[in-house]
Amino acid sequence: MSQVKLMKDEWGDGPHEADYYLPDSWDVTVYHIAGYQRPVMTQAQIKDALNHPLGSPCISELARGKKKVCILFDDVTRGTPVYQVIPHVLAELKEAGIQDKAIEFICALGAHQAWDRSLLAKKIGEDVMAKYPVYNHFPFMNCTSLGKTSFGTKVEISSEVMSCDLKISIGGISPHPQYGFSGGAKMIMPGVSSYDSMYEHHGVTHQAWFEAGRGAGGRMGSYDGNPMPADALEFARMAELDFSISCLLSEKSEIVGIFAGEVEASDKEGVEAAKKHYVVSPARDNDISISNAVCKAAEAYIASLSAWFTIKHDNGTAVTLANSHAGQVAHYLQGSWGKSFGGRNLRTQPVPPWVAHHVFYSEFPEARNWDRWAEKDHCRILLPSNWAEVIAKLIEWHGLKAKVAVFPDGTNQYLQQPERKDTPTRSEERLKV
Repeated sequence: MSQVKLMKDEWGDGPHEADYYLPDSWDVTVYHIAGYQRPVMTQAQIKDALNHPLGSPCISELARGKKKVCILFDDVTRGTPVYQVIPHVLAELKEAGIQDKAIEFICALGAHQAWDRSLLAKKIGEDVMAKYPVYNHFPFMNCTSLGKTSFGTKVEISSEVMSCDLKISIGGISPHPQYGFSGGAKMIMPGVSSYDSMYEHHGVTHQAWFEAGRGAGGRMGSYDGNPMPADALEFARMAELDFSISCLLSEKSEIVGIFAGEVEASDKEGVEAAKKHYVVSPARDNDISISNAVCKAAEAYIASLSAWFTIKHDNGTAVTLANSHAGQVAHYLQGSWGKSFGGRNLRTQPVPPWVAHHVFYSEFPEARNWDRWAEKDHCRILLPSNWAEVIAKLIEWHGLKAKVAVFPDGTNQYLQQPERKDTPTRSEERLKV
């Protein structure tokens, strides 16, 4: 047996490369992102990037005379090593004379579940957890109305965030199935927006645009002309986000680029870099496609997209590696919260008709994951927790001669491929609740 090494357990006690064994006789190709050899930034380079912001004064200048500072950070569904950036932000605040008691941290989780202490500490560091108050955003109450965007979306932002006179965000920039690319503005919408605002933004204002993308993966890498990031940018401006820090990540969730400063300027430059960095060359007509989830391991369904769109229409198998010890995120807006009900924008994810078998592999099994797919597709889905079982099934279905594609992080890439016109849209499977 041959092997491929892939990252696993991003926020576990020991993130590491693991060996996944494959038959020697298979024709295996590993598809890296274009920028996979980009060097990891040193601490000195991170500091320098913050000291040379785009379209904005430095944090130390913005902070002078401020009374209350909030630092927003992305949650455990993202691989951003926020703890590597925080010390430089705190040093800038200290230079401006900001006292520790004036600083707080807020996890900009949007409609995701609240995270416990152990996972928050992995994101921001034990020292920060012990020294500063750290809060989960709570979208269901205590949000301040700021009016509407030009798109007509209701803008309601965390009242705690709005009580601060300096707002800084730290997150990642990566391909996104709705926004094309995530970036600084998403730290506000959906990051610290109200549940009602998130529902309007995702389920009403931009519903037609989303559905026109022909499925959940139709907008990966599609940013220019996309109204969703444009609307999110208006949220960020209305919330008066002062300084945005967006990190470009490697396939191992290491920082390889930073775009910091005024939110629109940093988003613009960051997206242009992301388009070149995260793109993967065309991979078509594989018998088996194996897509690993690292950066967004708790939203591993995103990795499934790469596997789905790179297998042949005749008896192809898509394999998703969903090895997140935290499990798959509980989503208040789009997830299920029981057999009979769920979030206001609840939808199942249809498996494309050309996929003969969809394997969702995790060493941390959860029966509730069945809720993620349309019931009519369950007969084509397998949820194993043992790699030997996966290989046995793949050999049963494809024998010892198979063309195989492997994606080291299917959640943090996008494919340069023509759109499949027979992709089902999520609206076809929408549940009325």
